[in-house]
Amino acid sequence: MEIRTALPRDAADLVRLRAIMLEQVIGGPPSPQDMKIMEDYFRDWDYEDPVCLVAEEDGEVFGCISSSFNRLFPSPKNPSGMQAEIHNLAVYEEHRGKGIGRALLASILRECRERNVGRISLYATGMGRPLYESFGFSHEVIVCPEMRLYYRDLAGLDL
Repeated sequence: MEIRTALPRDAADLVRLRAIMLEQVIGGPPSPQDMKIMEDYFRDWDYEDPVCLVAEEDGEVFGCISSSFNRLFPSPKNPSGMQAEIHNLAVYEEHRGKGIGRALLASILRECRERNVGRISLYATGMGRPLYESFGFSHEVIVCPEMRLYYRDLAGLDL
């Protein structure tokens, strides 16, 4: 098995794998509209940012993982200011239990180390939590709650 950077030829697999991951998060399959958004995204994406890796053997993709990287001001827990958010670790069901998810996670963590990332975060489903914990990830209580504003809400603001 080879872990490599995703390429445009992987688009159909990336859509299916993202749908598998989202199904775990939202409790059901993505809507047809959401599937269309993902198909358009992977068709038009530059395949550079975010970083996306796939596990492949003999031309068959088994799983993927991606990570976004950015730099913030340094902090006591993150002196480099570099941070990563890992997202979309997914492996086709028929290939689970073979170490593919572990190999993908190890590969993206090596990328984080090469980029001098000081903080790595992710959202973990119940299925993924044991894998992440085996690599040392832990639940962190954040004093300041995360606040979000989504595009659909931003579009309606009188700015």
